[in-house]
Amino acid sequence: MPDRAPVLAVTMGDPAGVGPEVVVRALADPAVRAVARAVVFGDKGVLDAAATATGATVPWHVVTNVRDAADPGIAASGRVALVNLANVDPSAWAWGRLDAAHGRASIEYLDAAMRAVDDGHAAGLVTAPINKEATTLGGMTDLGHMEILARRYGVTDHATMLVSGRLRCVHVSTHYSLRDALARITRARVLTRLRTTDAAFRAWGLPSPRLAVAALNPHGGEGGLLGLEEVEELAPAVADARALGIDAHGPLPADSVFTRAMRGGYDAVIAMFHDQGHIPVKVHGFEESVSVALGLPIVRTSVDHGTAFDIAGRGVADARSMAEAIRVAARICDGTWLTG
Repeated sequence: MPDRAPVLAVTMGDPAGVGPEVVVRALADPAVRAVARAVVFGDKGVLDAAATATGATVPWHVVTNVRDAADPGIAASGRVALVNLANVDPSAWAWGRLDAAHGRASIEYLDAAMRAVDDGHAAGLVTAPINKEATTLGGMTDLGHMEILARRYGVTDHATMLVSGRLRCVHVSTHYSLRDALARITRARVLTRLRTTDAAFRAWGLPSPRLAVAALNPHGGEGGLLGLEEVEELAPAVADARALGIDAHGPLPADSVFTRAMRGGYDAVIAMFHDQGHIPVKVHGFEESVSVALGLPIVRTSVDHGTAFDIAGRGVADARSMAEAIRVAARICDGTWLTG
């Protein structure tokens, strides 16, 4: 029943990007509105323009106090609560425009949504994309959502997990050159990722997550013949994790471990570097892939794409990632994502 679904704070993202379009298109679907009571934080004028661009209609219920957004009567009537910050100047706004004001506006949506979660008015947070260049122009020093969230909640052991269906990947390193990423593959970092992933999954209702560690070298290193990382860093990290009661496995050859996870053999895979994990997730289900934050005291999911200024306002942005981000957040909040 929609009136019993978890309340989720959903941000609109950068006003000039595809965020408004994917929010509108996702929430125009009654099936998406049935899994969560979304409270959107954004600018109604931009959302109306997104509705015009996409041809999708959302029955908005504008609220002035976020506490009123959780009223079950709103969802029961088929409407979607909207906290209208009205912070976009129509005369200076245009689709696809890189603008400091847009960057500041996108952070204002995020700040308001985080307050709603912190104050108990929403059970989780779902974010549309912001533009790092725009937020930097707007005066932000944090590079992205995760940096902002980590600073707000004072956490250091955090990670972003990419998800597509049953395939879930957590990375030891992400935005580094391959040469630099290799230097970051250490026993300590792999163990930290295992501990962070295990703790999150247990908190979400899975008592003993099965975690696989992907090998770095071909064939798992062939006992050191094709590289020593498996012997010197990865296997010791797995042993450390198992000594802590974590059901860790590996290192396992990367050319087969992801398929095994897709088939239910593991609950998540620890990938060593950006493309090792991103490629299988996006090949498995590019349009439906989402990101899930680990290590935060709140539930946070996000679309797995950027602001796409080049297609913004054309009504062609695919909303499946936003719809799936809402579904995943709702299922984490109600305790059914990993066990249902």
